Amino acid sequence: MKDSVTKVQAEPSLTTIGIVLVLGAIVPMLDTTMTNVGINTILKDLDSTVNVMQWVTTAYVLALGLAVPLAGWLLDQVSGKLLQEIALAIFAGGSFISATANAIPALVTGRIIQGIGAGVIITGMSALAMRAAHGQNLGKLMAVVGLPIVFAPILGPTIGGALIKYLNWHWLFYVNIPVVVIAITVTALILPAFSPIKKGCRFDVLGFILITGLFSGIVIGITNYSTDNVFGKLSVLLPIFVGIDCLMAYIIYGTRHPQRALVPLKLFSSAHFSAATGLLFLSGLMVNGVMFIMPLYLQNIRHLSVIWVGIYLIAQGAGMLATRSLTGTLTDKYGARWIVALSMLGAAITTIPCIFFTAATPKWVVLLVLFLMGLTRSGIAIPVMSDAYTGLDQKLIPDPHGAKHWRISRHCHSCQRGAKPRRQQRCVNGNHDQRLPNGLSMD
Repeated sequence: MKDSVTKVQAEPSLTTIGIVLVLGAIVPMLDTTMTNVGINTILKDLDSTVNVMQWVTTAYVLALGLAVPLAGWLLDQVSGKLLQEIALAIFAGGSFISATANAIPALVTGRIIQGIGAGVIITGMSALAMRAAHGQNLGKLMAVVGLPIVFAPILGPTIGGALIKYLNWHWLFYVNIPVVVIAITVTALILPAFSPIKKGCRFDVLGFILITGLFSGIVIGITNYSTDNVFGKLSVLLPIFVGIDCLMAYIIYGTRHPQRALVPLKLFSSAHFSAATGLLFLSGLMVNGVMFIMPLYLQNIRHLSVIWVGIYLIAQGAGMLATRSLTGTLTDKYGARWIVALSMLGAAITTIPCIFFTAATPKWVVLLVLFLMGLTRSGIAIPVMSDAYTGLDQKLIPDPHGAKHWRISRHCHSCQRGAKPRRQQRCVNGNHDQRLPNGLSMD
């Protein structure tokens, strides 16, 4: 089938399709940034600790990461349009459970359901956009698809802070529901069907189990290590070794059964893709830990209200927005190598000042550092996602298996999202616990 997108009399433009997909994807990304702002408030209201509360984030990330390979297979089996609608509905259901939760177990359950929906939504957004574009103008395409990444840090903290101040933290999740309803409606009315190409392909159950063991084992092991900073404990070593064993088993399995493997190992034969996957992992280590820890620093160390936390975090989003369009254009014109190299260097340099932040750090210094951090982020994500497809077999781009490249990257990205905040949260516990207000203990 040469054209996987169902033909209609007036097929929407690529820009229109991109906007519809982004409308659905921005909901889970906004939810993540809003929840980060609300962690401290939820922690106090539910009489919990940071170590326990971190599972609200970790459970979401685990569910999201495990939903990514499932989403790739589902894109082979059903209409892409229908899959996006179902995923949005699942996310709305998880949002309702989280919104009505009055205990940590219920909140974690809701976040798991949200993560499943988010994993399918975000994977579908990129895969369907690639199918619609047929591999052309990837830099500009990724600049459009990357809009949620840019606007979530700008809008999420501000919206989240306002909801907590004037309503309560439950509205961090209630607010998702009407937005999802709008996204489902627009998707149903505008998005092409994106008919499945390899319908009837069996789901790789063994591969999924091994990937689940790999992903869960590493994240849980690092999480347990961050709790008390003791590496030699069984609760740390056992899940990590299980994860490593699952990785080795999957390599053997994927090598012997390349046609059956859920995530084909032959994709790593592409130098561009292998480098892009590694760079997304490394960049995420720098970005996501800061996004989790910064609201805690602003609230617990600088004693700012949630509204002001949101205002401070706008600086980083503004920096990302300032370079987004230019980055996409330069990537299409010159390639990703030097743009990514300079941006990674800039990201590392601008992260260093965060080590020295205290309650006495001038406001303008914090805002400037956040803005400079934002400037470098767009120079990493957009070029790397674009370059991952360079030199690939074009047959992999128009069809759902173009998503296989994306979902490997999403696995690495999700893994570091689940692990990095745990380590940084431990640093805050150890360094600043004595300065928390109202007798709040972060352990």
